[in-house]
Amino acid sequence: MAYLEEMLLRNGMIYHSPDGSSSHIEGSLISNTLVVRNSSGWVTHRIERASNGVDLVVRNTSTGLVEMRIAA
Repeated sequence: MAYLEEMLLRNGMIYHSPDGSSSHIEGSLISNTLVVRNSSGWVTHRIERASNGVDLVVRNTSTGLVEMRIAA
């Protein structure tokens, strides 16, 4: 999980602000995926398995587009 968080921080998908607000990764029991929530609690991205079954993709929930692929 630390590697995944580091990759998302580096690419600007999650953030930690000096004022204490931050986005974070959490598990979703309903869809069996990881989600990224912003400081207001809204889901901004879903982290899912790629079509090859090995890699991970980060999908924007508002557009449905894949924004990043993480090789396993």
